[in-house]
Order: sequence, then structure tokens, then C-alpha cells
Amino acid sequence: MNGLIKNNFYGVLGNMKIVSAFLLVLGILQVVTGEATILSIFTLMAAPIISILAISSMRKEGASKWTKYKLTLPVRRRHIVKSQYVSHLLCSSAGVVFATIFMALTVLIHGNIYFYYGFRDAVTLVLGGWVLSVLMGEIAYPLYYLWGEEKTELILVLSVIGAICIIFCISLGVNFLTRNEGVSDAVYYISLILILIITAIAEICSYVLTVRIFESKEY
Repeated sequence: MNGLIKNNFYGVLGNMKIVSAFLLVLGILQVVTGEATILSIFTLMAAPIISILAISSMRKEGASKWTKYKLTLPVRRRHIVKSQYVSHLLCSSAGVVFATIFMALTVLIHGNIYFYYGFRDAVTLVLGGWVLSVLMGEIAYPLYYLWGEEKTELILVLSVIGAICIIFCISLGVNFLTRNEGVSDAVYYISLILILIITAIAEICSYVLTVRIFESKEY
């Protein structure tokens, strides 16, 4: 499966260079200016932006007929799907590392003038971006194997909208449970753990669904 993962990274390498350069410039601008708005947007969106690259690379793979070629290799279809999920998680995590480094540099240089609740606000931004990017993949991959690469753009739009809606519903749920009375550190971290557990369960369910769709396809 390592070969499949390497191939997935080769598929995003070209666009990754451009996006990495863009994020690097934005990150440097954030560090130099110390602008709170840039920090919030950059930290939250770095992981989803790189996540989009992993998802959109499926169109290139489909157009080059590489998907059909992989079926002739001595690998099972579930391994092909697993390699894409692993690659997507690695891309999302790379975005988190990118965002964390520049956020830390900004706080070190300008001081903590950004996070009212301190460390947990920073965690919310960083993990919020990661959860958003992971949810995008969980929605996109089953749709891709169901609809095909011809509808990659539509799949991207639906995955972004769907992930944002899920995050919004989770936020509403947390606000409802706390009755807007403020969230203690204990409640905050318990909620965070629950969100991560839900995300992990959704990842497994998405993977199983995608495998079943792929195995039912005839090429």
C-alpha cells in the first residue's frame, strides 16, 4: 500500500507546490503584521485547502485512467481506498502543522493578544480546521466512487458545504447543552474529545461505505 500512497502524493505534488507557496506567503504576512483576522482565517483554512488538493487529484487520476490500471495490480480494492483515506489524513495533518507553526510564531512575536480563553482557543482553531478537512474527505470519497470523476467539482462543493453544515450543527449542539452559560475547561475538553470520537467514527463509516461502493463497481 506504500506504493499507492506515494502515487497519491505524486498526484497532488504539482498543485501542492503552488498552494504551499501561497500558504507560505500568507503565513509570513500573518507573522509580520500580527493581524488577528489573518491568523484566524489562516489557522482555520490551511488544512481544508490542502485537503481539497487531495480530493481534486482524483479527477486527474480518473482522466489518466490510472484508476483502471490500479485494478490490474495485485492489490485489493479496499487497499486502494485505504491509501486515499490515509493520504487525505496526511494532507490534512500537514495543513495543521503548517497552521500551528505560523500561529506559534505570531504569538511569540506579538504576544497572546488573540485568544481570550488562552490555549483552548488556539486548540479550537487548529482542530477546527483539521476536523473540517477530514469531514470533507468523508463526504467526498463515497460520492466520488458513486458518481465518478466527471462530477469532481460538484463533489468538492458538496463536501465543503456538508462539512461546514456538520460543524455548524455540532456548535449548535454544544451551545444548547451549555445553555450559553459559558463553557468550563472540563466541559470544553470533554466536548472536544466527543467531537474527535464522532469524527473518527464517521471516518470509519465513510471508508466502509466507499469500499462497498467501489467493490460493487464494474470497470
